[in-house]
Amino acid sequence: MPIKLKVGSVAPPPPAPANIKINIVPETIQVSLKVRKTLDGKIMILDHLHIDIVLDLSKKKITTFPKKQLNDEVYSSQNNYFKFLTNEGIVLPESIQVGNVFGSLEAKYPDSPNEKVDAVQVVLLSTKKFLDKNTPALEAQEFIENEIDDHLVEPTPQDSTELGEVPEEPKKGSITPSRIRRYLSGYGYY
Repeated sequence: MPIKLKVGSVAPPPPAPANIKINIVPETIQVSLKVRKTLDGKIMILDHLHIDIVLDLSKKKITTFPKKQLNDEVYSSQNNYFKFLTNEGIVLPESIQVGNVFGSLEAKYPDSPNEKVDAVQVVLLSTKKFLDKNTPALEAQEFIENEIDDHLVEPTPQDSTELGEVPEEPKKGSITPSRIRRYLSGYGYY
């Protein structure tokens, strides 16, 4: 099958009218978070199940603290939060470090080069996106752990026996009560 090519000049696109103006209307986004403001002006975000997030506006720093105690879930949540902010371009990756409080992680966020964009509002919006993304999985995990605990502490009637339902026998198991010394001394293991 032969290929046909036409060589020639392409017609230039029609000129755009000079009187067209594009107006960009900023979109207003409302975010709902459990937030407290400290006496020194820091913002505390308390929505997460495992960590508290503190924004230090004067130092441009984000710090995360464990709610109860430090464990693998808390560190995983802190690490995922700062990875999310790094991927969003909010946090400087080289500034992520441990804080001076046990179990805390902190990172710095830069100023926005655009004067119309407030860096604190961008951090709050990204934090809300992170919480919306991760909260359902954390709540499901918490529900499953509570169900397992409830099942072990308060079993159903078919999973438990009342005291006295299983009759006693004079000899149970492989260790006879009269020859216990043999098993404690290591006799017969050679």
